[in-house]
Amino acid sequence: MRVLVLYVDRDGDIKAQGFDTPVLGRDEVLRLAIRYILAKPDDSDANAIFAAVKIHDRLVAEHGSDNVNVAVVSGSPDPALADIAVLRELEQVLTQYDADVIYFVSDGPSDEAAVAAIQTKRPVISVYRVVVKQARGVEETVTLFRYYLNKAIKEPEYRRYTVGVPAFLAFVALLGTAFNTELVRYILNMLLLFISFFITLYGFGIYDFLRDLLKKYEITFIITLVSLFIIVVYLAMLILGERWIPYYILLAASSVPFLSYMVEGYLATGRLRYGGVVGGAATFFFFYFIMPVILERRGLVETLTAVGLFAASIAVVVVVVQVLRRATRR
Repeated sequence: MRVLVLYVDRDGDIKAQGFDTPVLGRDEVLRLAIRYILAKPDDSDANAIFAAVKIHDRLVAEHGSDNVNVAVVSGSPDPALADIAVLRELEQVLTQYDADVIYFVSDGPSDEAAVAAIQTKRPVISVYRVVVKQARGVEETVTLFRYYLNKAIKEPEYRRYTVGVPAFLAFVALLGTAFNTELVRYILNMLLLFISFFITLYGFGIYDFLRDLLKKYEITFIITLVSLFIIVVYLAMLILGERWIPYYILLAASSVPFLSYMVEGYLATGRLRYGGVVGGAATFFFFYFIMPVILERRGLVETLTAVGLFAASIAVVVVVVQVLRRATRR
């Protein structure tokens, strides 16, 4: 297996300093790292290039020099053209060194956005992010803060989040204050509630799981997030002793993601995914039969009855699915 250790400068900082890319081979890459760090000693790109050389040497010691090589490719400051420029330079590298897999090296999330594009050419077996460690005093911390604050405010890639979103929320809040409109305040509260819910999913890794599971089904992904939000808010309101969300909305929220998954999967592949039928039915019947028993703390007989109805309903759905499968195969 031939491995290419690849450092990707997606935003084109290296080319902006007048250095030509792509660069292939240990000596050439090391020479580029030295020249670049002399030109920009405070830039993390140089440290990441040195890290790529170090990873190359470690892999050579394990797999041999004939099976490992290292390269640097550069993109563009325009996000719309960055991946295209990276792929163009990667193709030049692969004509000289036909690697089987790529060991991706970066200095941050912005460069790692190119992984999906690179995987169209060769599999990416690993992603290594270089984190520059510094001993910061007060003055150094202020300087670093000003650098990243300037970057966050001026670069369009980050400005929409650091300036646009807070400004919009502040606008809505001031609008509600100026006109004393309860509807505006309600919309703002729901928006903030949804954002905090989304951040919670992201923090606990649930978002990553959903993204990996449903990355081919964008509409289903969005519907699933909204449905989860409704279910969580409903349960939270029950804890607080309120029920301002009708129960039928909870039933719909529990089933709509599976329906969307089946429809979107059928439109994409032309095949009906029966697993979505069983999953949607199981979720719906759980909230229809079991959830009221849990919420109202009913007796043992009613609980067993609800469990029996739930199991019987799932059994009927499974039988129907099996019949449909056999009928469609003929």
